[in-house]
Amino acid sequence: MLKYETVFVNDPTLTEEENEEIIRMLDDIVTSAGGIVHKVERWGKRRLAYPILHKEEGTYILMLIECPASLVKEIDRRYRMNDRILRHQTVRVQHESQLEPSPIMKSRANEREERAAETASASPPNVLSPSEGEMNHA
Repeated sequence: MLKYETVFVNDPTLTEEENEEIIRMLDDIVTSAGGIVHKVERWGKRRLAYPILHKEEGTYILMLIECPASLVKEIDRRYRMNDRILRHQTVRVQHESQLEPSPIMKSRANEREERAAETASASPPNVLSPSEGEMNHA
């Protein structure tokens, strides 16, 4: 079986439950064919590069799957049949480095770590007492 990375953009008006339903549908398709879903990354709502069906935003989801090559056509067909999915793309994973968290997820983790470090190392602001802050105007 080969490993594939599939990214799809859902309608931004969908609720979390509806997004999870689409993820479960794809998970069921893969597992019923004997495949494995290695990871699911929810990138959240992002602005589209250009409007799709009069929508300016979309909810991005990435899945890393391992499945037979014949299943990719079925997944593509299901994407096209589902009106709630605005765009999709599935590519074969060529290198093991693609199995790591995506750059989008890495940047989010780095931002969280940097914010935590900044708040931990930040000292309270210097506050001058009223007598220190006043200047003698003689």
